[in-house]
Amino acid sequence: MRELLRTAAKSFDVICAGEARWNVARSEARSMRLRPGGGAVSAALALARRELRVGLATTLSDDRPGRALLERMKASAVDTGGVAFGEPESGLVFLERIGGARQVVSYREREEPIAIPEGWSSRVLLLSGLSPVVAHAGALCKAARAARRAGTIVVLDVNARWHLWAGRDARTIRMVLREADVVFCAVEDLFGLNMDAASMSAALRPNAILAMSDGARAWATGPFGEVVQRSDESLLGSGDAFAIAICAELARAESAPSGVALWERALQRGREAARARLTAFD
Repeated sequence: MRELLRTAAKSFDVICAGEARWNVARSEARSMRLRPGGGAVSAALALARRELRVGLATTLSDDRPGRALLERMKASAVDTGGVAFGEPESGLVFLERIGGARQVVSYREREEPIAIPEGWSSRVLLLSGLSPVVAHAGALCKAARAARRAGTIVVLDVNARWHLWAGRDARTIRMVLREADVVFCAVEDLFGLNMDAASMSAALRPNAILAMSDGARAWATGPFGEVVQRSDESLLGSGDAFAIAICAELARAESAPSGVALWERALQRGREAARARLTAFD
């Protein structure tokens, strides 16, 4: 049975909602260490380090690793009032990390719907990780609609994991895409969903902003036109860094999220963070 930690009304700069897990980073044959992972958790930690007020809404396994991750988030100044607990899971997926380090990534076989406490509000809502499970997508839609009604900027980090989407129908994500003000999608996400940039753009609301990264470039298109940042090195596999930078800039912005300067700054800082992250794995 899921356990939801109740909370009073609170206001944040960013609420991060979506996947949470432990990553086992492995750079040498005898060197392993656990790192908090999953798009929502990674973003919450990074944004809290930037001294933003951050709330986390996710589902953790009700076991020792899940409780340890909860305590880690609390110790990092992330509000965990939106964390629920589900049944323990033991699945593991082995991945080769692009950029140097091998990772063993834990995950659940079942994606449980996330719920944001009714009393929570924020400048930005980050939804991270699309799942083919209809109930999960429906929960994201519900959260996005409620946030937009309250004047919150809804950011979706597609973060589509290949092992979840293999052989699945990607049309289930369109209802979520239509609810976002800003969508970040890396090219590897498109491959996993069997989509291209044109079909992704066509699935968005008319005034929505689409930000993308293909390793050597990052760009954003929207009512302001197109903004492009280029890199001399491949940053493939570091899409979270761009999504985090976008949320940070939007949370601090005093105007609408459609200014060219804001997107130039967001992409530049995302590129810098991506380079630093990949360098750390060398």
